[in-house]
Amino acid sequence: MRKSFLFSFLLFLFSISVFSQRENLSQVWPAKWILPELAPSKEYSVCHFRKTIQLDSIPNELIVHTSGDNRYQLFVNGELVTWGPLTGDLRHWYYETTNITKYLHKGKNVIAAIVLNYGSHPPDARLSIQTGFLLAADDKKFRFLNTNNSWKAIYDSAYTPSMVDKTQINGYYGGGSREIFDGRKYIWNFEKNDFDDSYWQTAKEIENAYARTCIWASRWKLTPRSLKLEELKPQRFTSVRLAEGVSIPSNFPSEKTDILISPKTKARFILDNSIETTAYPVLIASKGKDAVIKMIYCEAPYIDKPNNKGNRDEVEGKIFIGYFDKIFFDGGVQRTYKPLWWRSYRYVVIEIETKDMPLIIHDISSLYSAYPFVLKSAFNVISSNKNIDTSLIQKIFDIGIRTTQLCSHETYIDCPYYEESQFEGDARVEMLVSYFNFGDPALAKNGIEQFAWSINDEGFLSARYPTNSLYYIPNFSIYWIGMLYDYMMYYNDNDFIQSKLQVSRSIIQYFLSLQRQDGTIKKPAYHNFIDWTFKDGEAPFDENGYSALVDLNVLQALQWAEVLERELGDTSIAQKYSLQIHKLSESIRVKYWSNEKLCFTDIPNGQALSQHTNCMAILTGVTSGDEAKKLMQLVLTNNAMTKATLYWSFYVNEALGKCGMGEEYLNNLEIWKEMISVGVSTWPETGANSRSECHGWGSSPNYHFFKNVAGIESLAPGFRKILIAPQFGDLKIINATIPHYLGTISINAQKLDAKHIKASIELPANTVGVFQWNGTEIQLKGGKQNIDF
Repeated sequence: MRKSFLFSFLLFLFSISVFSQRENLSQVWPAKWILPELAPSKEYSVCHFRKTIQLDSIPNELIVHTSGDNRYQLFVNGELVTWGPLTGDLRHWYYETTNITKYLHKGKNVIAAIVLNYGSHPPDARLSIQTGFLLAADDKKFRFLNTNNSWKAIYDSAYTPSMVDKTQINGYYGGGSREIFDGRKYIWNFEKNDFDDSYWQTAKEIENAYARTCIWASRWKLTPRSLKLEELKPQRFTSVRLAEGVSIPSNFPSEKTDILISPKTKARFILDNSIETTAYPVLIASKGKDAVIKMIYCEAPYIDKPNNKGNRDEVEGKIFIGYFDKIFFDGGVQRTYKPLWWRSYRYVVIEIETKDMPLIIHDISSLYSAYPFVLKSAFNVISSNKNIDTSLIQKIFDIGIRTTQLCSHETYIDCPYYEESQFEGDARVEMLVSYFNFGDPALAKNGIEQFAWSINDEGFLSARYPTNSLYYIPNFSIYWIGMLYDYMMYYNDNDFIQSKLQVSRSIIQYFLSLQRQDGTIKKPAYHNFIDWTFKDGEAPFDENGYSALVDLNVLQALQWAEVLERELGDTSIAQKYSLQIHKLSESIRVKYWSNEKLCFTDIPNGQALSQHTNCMAILTGVTSGDEAKKLMQLVLTNNAMTKATLYWSFYVNEALGKCGMGEEYLNNLEIWKEMISVGVSTWPETGANSRSECHGWGSSPNYHFFKNVAGIESLAPGFRKILIAPQFGDLKIINATIPHYLGTISINAQKLDAKHIKASIELPANTVGVFQWNGTEIQLKGGKQNIDF
């Protein structure tokens, strides 16, 4: 007994000793933010940092915490080990945590970093305080690694910004500058172990590093990274489409092959990736002193006027424009250029000009980069109707997956080429697609959290966040409440949802502060965006500030918020919202229903009609039953109604499912079919003629295939009760699988005739469900079960 006690006591002392070695990172860190002595602090710059250490043995674990402003990459003995910081804001400045043990060896080791500061022209989603780098070891015995004046640093004048102007893009751009890289000035191999840094200066200490929770004032509020790193995956271009002034070997670009460009030559060739991508292009070349290569990134070439792109697979006679990186060569051997952030493109135009020395291009490839989603869904159907092309449905599915992946990085983004910004309107659709196809809610939870940070003194959110340029669309704050509602219905994370209810209440209160006596809402300030099909994208208003769409969107917000409060919040608030819902519903019916037109008008006593207003009336239950079905038929057939664009088609198809007409869904995919007919590989912003070639909100079929056709839906918070209600229409077979945080939901169903069906269904353990078809309802339980009637 005494031996056992003594052993336990010694083990306890040892555990205390080990634990005490961990740094307390909740207050002042034992490391400094550092900067090269001669580097500008707030202007565009690229800086390098190095620390050389000697190790007698390799530790079992060596964890370091790192950050930079704006972006950094960390190397150990020449190998890239992490990068960041994750996109946040000034109150939540992220740092990455990495175990670097596997990159170390006995003897001399070098930890190095490169830091990019965009200066005065950053991407909209990047914020900055000043150029800086930070590293702190997690274990006190490795404090000698921490950034301070024991590090060396240097400013690298090889980089200057490649500014993006209107000759390179078509429409609003917020992605920041690209790069002009001068290899004649670059500090090659700075990250390698054998690099001579004797001429580098001692790093300048900027200030102490402080945690966000620190009691003292600070600028960078350090917060641990909340998401996985983006995956990096090698990929190769598929073909060379045009070549001028250069002979391209037949096995390039599918294989690594030397391309010789003679002295005093101008050459040009166009690489085709065959599909849109987000990737770091990688160029490897030798010799060619003073030669220059311009890499122009293009989503799709133009025929003539803006947005007229024709078939995306065709390049002959078209105009290629796009932003670019420019690289100057120093004549060295095996020089590798990779930009400091990924680029978006399908095509890359390579323009080359050599001087007195030949240039040898050894290879041009890329590293795909995106959030590491893993596809876990499947959808297949067989139809008796020849008008339903099941192969086309598979194409729509595949393009939707790719589009969502390319719009998923350190946040959801609206588009990777033009903006890289996380908007509520886009993100809600992207989140639902992610839930049903990847089963990974981390990026969605991150988005819900970050939007909540942006709440203003009026009580609503920025339309995009994080951002260095606040943009207000009050209506988009309603979609944030929808995100919180969706997250509650599909995942079991009650503490997080409850922590955000105050934000939901603030948004609701903002709109109720605009309420008239009859419950309708006065015109909100700022941009009343609904859909680009309206003038300036704004909801129609009459001269008194009445708008059906504003009223209906607020009604939808109240309905979501009422459920959130009833399930996880304050029932007295839920009751208050319930009264408001009843009052506003009645007023909408009185104000906007037209007995003459048998539908809802956009303004009281008005002539203007839209799919948007009538679909929102269905979604909010202002109309239901047979009337809602008749109204939906009118929405689908009345050409006098303002039509929804690709984005707002999400809500049209939500209404289709809401009124029990999911069997019509596969007959209403014309906009996606039209885009496929012109060779898109991702969904453009508004349709075939669009600014952006990749916009996440177009992927809604990857949600509605499962919800409207397979009939899979959550009937209770936490997805604990599951509806399976297949909508066959002209289909004979529906096979669908989606991920659930407790397992998998699948349906394999065959309609035998108008009254008979056979199905195999699987639900996760610890869930229940309901199967509905043709007026029959069957209770389901967790596990596999067969239905035959």
